[in-house]
Amino acid sequence: MNKKIVIGAVIAVLAIGGYVVLNKISGKEVKVSKIEIGNLSSSVLYARIVAPGDVVPVYIEAPSLIESIFARVGQEVEAGDRLLTFSIKSVIENDKELRINELDIKDIGLRIADLEGGSLKLELDNRKLEMKNLEEKIKGDERRLPVITAEARTLRDKAEAYKKLLAADGVSSTEANRAITEADKKMVELEDLKTNLDLNRQKFELSAVSFESLTRELQIEEAKLKSSLEKLQLNNEILVRRAEQLKKPLEAPVAGVITAIDVVEGSNMQSGQRLLSISPKGESTVKVEVPMYQANSVSPKQKAIVRSSSSEGDLTYEGVVSRVSSVARESILGGKKDKVIEVEVKITQENNLKPGFITDVEISNESTRSVATVSSFSVIEEGDKNFVYTVEDGRVRKTEVKLGAKTSTDYEVLNLPLGTEVVINPFKVNSGERVKAVS
Repeated sequence: MNKKIVIGAVIAVLAIGGYVVLNKISGKEVKVSKIEIGNLSSSVLYARIVAPGDVVPVYIEAPSLIESIFARVGQEVEAGDRLLTFSIKSVIENDKELRINELDIKDIGLRIADLEGGSLKLELDNRKLEMKNLEEKIKGDERRLPVITAEARTLRDKAEAYKKLLAADGVSSTEANRAITEADKKMVELEDLKTNLDLNRQKFELSAVSFESLTRELQIEEAKLKSSLEKLQLNNEILVRRAEQLKKPLEAPVAGVITAIDVVEGSNMQSGQRLLSISPKGESTVKVEVPMYQANSVSPKQKAIVRSSSSEGDLTYEGVVSRVSSVARESILGGKKDKVIEVEVKITQENNLKPGFITDVEISNESTRSVATVSSFSVIEEGDKNFVYTVEDGRVRKTEVKLGAKTSTDYEVLNLPLGTEVVINPFKVNSGERVKAVS
């Protein structure tokens, strides 16, 4: 073998080995950026869950036994879709109550008819006739009273004259006594007439009071019966409506997504209980948890952008902040110690978002803040935690990072010091690997 060739091969092997050793010592090159103060843009990004914007509760009007349930939570339904059916036992019980109610209606109807020709009405008519007779008697006595009074006065004057004539022997004692007797009889007749007139007036007043009392009693009884009849008729309408509801499957009143089912097959439901809830299509909100320190930067009517990924690709919808809670609570999505303010963003245009979808919500904010930031490309999300790869003494280390406000390009860093070197593309390195940082 040619010595020159052998020597060349040895030199090449040594060169390659030296490069490998040198690369292991210095590490591979990775691009890094430092955590430094930066201005977050006027929009803050949140990742949150879609909630129903409006909920239509579906109630049962009749006591019922649930036979079968065809709907499921999260299922899309159209108006008229079958949701569940009721047991035939419920129909039988309702029909029984309906028949009893109809019999009560007939009974009340007969009692009302009896008032118009019954004993109370007959007594009322008798009192009315009695009052009419008394009224005629009173009128007759009132017409006779001045006549009898005049006659009594004339006969009294005549008797007085005859007494004087008798004293003067102008008339006989028989004629004088007859004149006195006629005068006395007429006076008795006058007193009897006055007494009868007074008694008849009192009887008329008592009859009038009794007539009014009977009339009120009749009216009260009639009002009670008619009120009972009206209640029975209303109940009859309800029972008929219940029968129609129980005899056919319960249908969706609107198109949308079923958000809750409150019954199970075989459960007994009382009148007025909710069976399930439907969120109408296109009416969605996103509930966002805003950290306490950012609460002042969010207010109602702020514009928002809602982004969601689906089989149709990335979708974007316009929204607006519809509600900002005034009470802080523990975070549901983060740690329990994290205090947040719940903010609702209402989507203002037609959408295909369903309750439970994960979306990104970008809320516009006119103000900007200077905070420690890191590029969003450097952050890895694992469950409810976030990590970055920091560079320390020539090696990368997987480090948990606490994030605050977010935009589409930058995140606020809460727990790492300024100047910390962070790998820009974390998917190219492994924790503990030696690297050479390149800015």
